[in-house]
Amino acid sequence: MRNNNRYVLHFGEAAMLNKRRALKTAVFALSATILIPATLAKSMLWKVSSQKGTLYIQGSAHVLKAENYPLAPAIQQAYSDSSALILEADMGEMMSPQTQQLILKKAMLQKPETLKTLLKPQTYENLTAIADETGLPMPMLDPFKPWFATTTITLLKLKKLGMDEQYGLDKYFYGKATADQKKIIGLESIDFQISLFDSLSNENPDDFVNRALADLKFLEADLDSLLKAWETGDVQTLEKLMTKSFKKFPGMYNKFITARNKAWAKRLSGMVKNDQTYMVVVGAGHLPGKEGVINLLKEKGFTVEQL
Repeated sequence: MRNNNRYVLHFGEAAMLNKRRALKTAVFALSATILIPATLAKSMLWKVSSQKGTLYIQGSAHVLKAENYPLAPAIQQAYSDSSALILEADMGEMMSPQTQQLILKKAMLQKPETLKTLLKPQTYENLTAIADETGLPMPMLDPFKPWFATTTITLLKLKKLGMDEQYGLDKYFYGKATADQKKIIGLESIDFQISLFDSLSNENPDDFVNRALADLKFLEADLDSLLKAWETGDVQTLEKLMTKSFKKFPGMYNKFITARNKAWAKRLSGMVKNDQTYMVVVGAGHLPGKEGVINLLKEKGFTVEQL
């Protein structure tokens, strides 16, 4: 996907141009945004094997810094040993003009509705305050649905923290696999991911926005603890930190995390039975815990080793 490091929404023609840039940036956050650097990423790399096949499952960081590269040798070796790359979704499909047009269409509220009329006054006020902090005028976000507005604000906030989706682990491996002509497999379709965000956003717009704002507070307050958990391979602490903002929204957590984990584990369990080796790169928040992908595969009887 093209470089979108700097964008501000403006009125008129400039607004339309930068809405497209914001769209491209927001697509990368359609999967749970896991903000973990990958310098010591071997602590988030697992080997899952059967008598026939092997999965190397790497917890993904969708937003990183340039200094997080090169990756640890174990990760590079796992990729080299794999015949195909498995991502949450096929980024080639994600970057197509047709998909971007679909996302933009889905992202817009039906006139005359706006975020200001859709959200409760306090929720809108809180969202406006965060938008102001990022330098993004709230009127520029008013035509968009909560999921697109919060995604845009989140990524702008991350840029202020020095993080950028251009260095995300998903994009890095997609680029390598494309160059190496390795097969790329998406666990989910882009249409499914867009529909998931759209449905969660529509069910309770205020809850969706409030959870996103809780995520931003978490980033500022607990980022150091998150990084430490990553560096030490402390998956219990990682799980605790990553589920922090979902505590008040269990229904959303079940749909966004748990249900997808189960679907992924079912599909991956079929792949590991093949006489193949796959590199799997999915959001790190999907891996730890009783209902995480790693434990679900372990319960299916596969050999699991954290590398």
